[in-house]
Amino acid sequence: MKRLTILLFPLLIYAQTYQEILSGVDNSLQLKSAKQLEESAKLISEAKRGKNLPSLDLSLSGVWLNEKPTVNFINTTFPLGSERSFTGSLKLSYPIFTGFAISAEIDQAKLEYEKASLKVLDIKRNLYLQATQLFGAIYAAQETLNAKQDAKKAIEDAYKKAKGLYDNGILPPADLYNIEAKRYAIEAEITDAKSQKDRLLNQLRYLLNQPITSVEFSNYPLQKLNKKEIITTALQNREDIQALQRTLKIDKENEKLAKSRYYPTIALAAELKRKGDTLALNGDGFSNADQSYIGTVISWNLFNGFTDKKQYEASRYRTLSAKTALNDYKNSVKTELENAFLTLSALQSKLLSAKMELKAQKEYYKLTKGRFENQLASADELSRAIADLSVARAKVSVLKSQIFIQTATIGLMAGLERFKTLFIK
Repeated sequence: MKRLTILLFPLLIYAQTYQEILSGVDNSLQLKSAKQLEESAKLISEAKRGKNLPSLDLSLSGVWLNEKPTVNFINTTFPLGSERSFTGSLKLSYPIFTGFAISAEIDQAKLEYEKASLKVLDIKRNLYLQATQLFGAIYAAQETLNAKQDAKKAIEDAYKKAKGLYDNGILPPADLYNIEAKRYAIEAEITDAKSQKDRLLNQLRYLLNQPITSVEFSNYPLQKLNKKEIITTALQNREDIQALQRTLKIDKENEKLAKSRYYPTIALAAELKRKGDTLALNGDGFSNADQSYIGTVISWNLFNGFTDKKQYEASRYRTLSAKTALNDYKNSVKTELENAFLTLSALQSKLLSAKMELKAQKEYYKLTKGRFENQLASADELSRAIADLSVARAKVSVLKSQIFIQTATIGLMAGLERFKTLFIK
């Protein structure tokens, strides 16, 4: 019985609110993939920091020669070593100076990790945006469907009355057939509305990677958004803009990396090394058993066909390109936000008009219904009144949801943190 309950649970999913839809974003496979890449970037950053530490290597080698090594001198052959040779060493190496290359690589890896973290947040912000748009579209489809179903009930009532009048020979056949045709038309519209809703639900299920049957729109308090503050916040704190800023910093570290080729490299090396003809490493009778040493290596490339210079210039242009791209992107974000506020203003004006239209359609439907019952209006007039009232009701509900969705969208366009302060309790 317990197993059966678990299997049936997905079928008992209730209508989900906007807050619950947003919580479901954490189940997105796209977000999980981005988090795995973030963890990879974190480990790479930690690995790069190891370049600032000394390197310690242990080795043991053995060689078996086919012939004993000898040297010829004035027709005389002298032995130079034994057929067997074993070497054991413990080597310590440490880069003292690399022309700032190591520090640039470490900083670059750290910035890559920060960029990956910001990308996770930006993907989450975009998933919120997609979920918000789908939530609004599904709610609109639901309201349209509800309005069509209300219209169906009204047309059914009208049909019953019309049938009674027709049976008593008061209503002409054409009027009765007109209402019947409207009944079939509304059935078709209901089927289309259901199909639209199901398609949108499929998209939301895919996005959130979880089952959803419907959405519930609560009367969320509409936030008053300050246009200037929202734009300033977006340009400074939005996750994708911060990620581009990290890209710019990464390109600057690439400049340092390219410039490091102009400097010499200095490395310290020390090795405990012993050699012998047995694994005891106590000598072979020909060379010193202890071959340990400590030393410094200085390397400086003096000329390589201007390759280093060209690479540095190329990295500098990449930095300039990244800076230009960042400024262009900021301008794009500012323009999108300004247009989003214009859209919000237009929706608010449309809602005021739609409310007045709904009020008028309600009164017109009451008037037409009364006139029809007294045989002062035709069935066609009543059908159109029912359809118009249905459209007006759906229009008001949809516009209310669109205003909320547009407000939430603007909040998301300002950045994830700003959005959370506005819409996530």
